[in-house]
Amino acid sequence: MFRFEVSGERLDIPALATSLRDRASGAFASFEGWVRDHNDGRKVDGLGYEMFEPLALSEGETILREAAERFGVNGIHAIHRHGTLAIGDCAVWVGVVAAHRDEAFKACRYVIDALKHRLPIWKKEHYLDGRAEWVNCQHAGAAFEDHFHAHDHSGHHHHRYAPEFDEAAFYARQIRLPEFGAEGQEKLRKARVLIVGAGGLGSPAALMLAAAGIGTIGIAEFDRLEASNLHRQVLYAAADVGEPKATLAADRLRALNPFIDVRIHEGRADAATLPALFAAYDIILDCTDNFRTKYLLADAAILFGKPVVQASIHRFEGQMLTIAPGSEGGCLRCLWPEPPPEGMVGNCAEVGVLGVVPGLFGTLQAAEVLKRLLGLPGTLERHLLILDALSFEGRRIARVRDEACPLCGDAPTIRTLHASKQERAAFELDPADLTDEALARFQVVDLREPEERAAAPLADALQAPFSTFDADHPPFDASRPVLLVCAGGRRSRIAAEKLKALGWGEVYSAVGGASALGASLRRAAE
Repeated sequence: MFRFEVSGERLDIPALATSLRDRASGAFASFEGWVRDHNDGRKVDGLGYEMFEPLALSEGETILREAAERFGVNGIHAIHRHGTLAIGDCAVWVGVVAAHRDEAFKACRYVIDALKHRLPIWKKEHYLDGRAEWVNCQHAGAAFEDHFHAHDHSGHHHHRYAPEFDEAAFYARQIRLPEFGAEGQEKLRKARVLIVGAGGLGSPAALMLAAAGIGTIGIAEFDRLEASNLHRQVLYAAADVGEPKATLAADRLRALNPFIDVRIHEGRADAATLPALFAAYDIILDCTDNFRTKYLLADAAILFGKPVVQASIHRFEGQMLTIAPGSEGGCLRCLWPEPPPEGMVGNCAEVGVLGVVPGLFGTLQAAEVLKRLLGLPGTLERHLLILDALSFEGRRIARVRDEACPLCGDAPTIRTLHASKQERAAFELDPADLTDEALARFQVVDLREPEERAAAPLADALQAPFSTFDADHPPFDASRPVLLVCAGGRRSRIAAEKLKALGWGEVYSAVGGASALGASLRRAAE
């Protein structure tokens, strides 16, 4: 059983634990978060929880699935309270059953940490002096202790760093700006900003927005850190390679600014997840590196009525614009009605990038957000900014809404969010769908460049860099079925198409690239 719930009623802890009994499981671990009677020296009378329930349920279920896949447990049940809670009430309960205790412990810890960091839940503390304050569920001074119970009833208490200075000292220098002041800082504190993509653009954008004091920052990122990311993704450290970027980013931002709320969304930003994400935030930063997602976010800006600050980089240059609903500057489709064909424009892994370029544009994206929130002039909702980092030549090009635009024109034809996703070809295979025996049949050909392979090598794969790949004279023959692989599946698709056009029969492209194939090969080896 894997179930996440929210409830306005008191929790029956014994019944919840009993519901997870499983004869196939030898271990049970649980977590209980209780309302306590004090916080930072102030006497607490009770708590009130509010939540955005649809997103909370969706994100909660995602977290449980992640824990199940990561730790291989047999069942998880988690439940979070909302409404008014009294002293001693259980606010959140997590139970895990597994074959062995190690998996149960780790999965339980993973779930409670993820729930606290990622659920859209707000908490108000009521004090004995009659006052009440909204507080962040994820910060130091939370109104309940963390009690981690297992068969031996051992306890675990985790306390975040509590600074010895107040918020006024943190923001003192920017508050002194006449255009800013305490009123401007309060606007930032109330703002909710979502950053889609915590890579080269998202890293500097997130750091600058966190430092500025954006009250709620969401990080939407599904990938794990690779060594080849580090030269431009400044949120991370070398020791973090292999870890989920979303979790790493959130920890770094919380360490930078303990006064803000950072939330994690580890799933992909797609047509299914974007409606709830756009509903939960005021401004969205598009820090992605593929046209499919960029057009999806640009469409969502118009359909859901939320501004999207979008940046794109290529080698030594970049461009930026803001898509603001109702603006005479129009949308992305007013400039380019359709995304370019898959593989026409290479990403950083394929063509390279100077690390400071995404750093520059991510910082500019953060500046654009701050200007919009503070009502400062010079935003890019009616212009496109292009900047070359080699010559430092820049252009600010005026944009005009296209009356015939299918998205924001006078007679729009795009009325729902849908991904302009390229259909999977018959020669594209998802490694997760292949049996171990099927995988063993293939001659694996790695099209990645040497630096990409070094970061995540594939054992026994034939190396044939895409930059020098010649379909007329490939470094392999047709004696065995060929499975082409690159970083994400785009280059391998192009190479497979070329070989198919030359009459090759059993040649295939690995959907999801090297990470997906590597996971399947590890599975087969176990």
